Amino acid sequence: MVLKKITAIVFTAVAALALAVGVSAVGHTSADQVFGADGRTDLASVGQNDVTGTSLGTITDDKLTLWGWYADEQKISEFGYRYGDSVTLGSPKYTGGADDETIAGQAGALGYADGESVRFRIENIPVVKGDNVELYAVAKLENGETVDIWRITYSSAGGIDMPGGQTSPGAHPAPENPQTADASVVAVAVVSAISLAFTAITRKIRL
Repeated sequence: MVLKKITAIVFTAVAALALAVGVSAVGHTSADQVFGADGRTDLASVGQNDVTGTSLGTITDDKLTLWGWYADEQKISEFGYRYGDSVTLGSPKYTGGADDETIAGQAGALGYADGESVRFRIENIPVVKGDNVELYAVAKLENGETVDIWRITYSSAGGIDMPGGQTSPGAHPAPENPQTADASVVAVAVVSAISLAFTAITRKIRL
């Protein structure tokens, strides 16, 4: 009975650790809107877009604007976008809006009170011609790291060639935090190992 209680306690503690790591270490994107060339017409959904893959279908615009907010445990320097391996930065943090306090509150509730949360408006993104083109919104952090924060796909008969002469951006992972994923896997492995060990001990005692 004692061993069973110990096993339950250890399992709960390690599982909670895995969950905590998975929640706190990943940046959060509010993928709000994708505007066309006029800067006003929303080509996606008004809010609640899928950060791992917002599909715009076939578009005819030659420019795009990405609007939303991002929170991270690190301080944020600026925003930008990338096609393939070609990254373009230079979009400043969009501050001074009426909803700054609201965003800070929402980010704080998600565990980013000690980091930074801020709106972004990444403008004048050129449309690249091709089928199933992948566009990524990115954030540059003050530690020098540039991270993907939103993946958008579309098809277009017009627009510019893929930067760098590429005909396709290729397959890139959706916005994620590999270190967090690795930590979660390790934690789950530890839980499994502890459970097996205690099960073996319990059987030996019974014998």
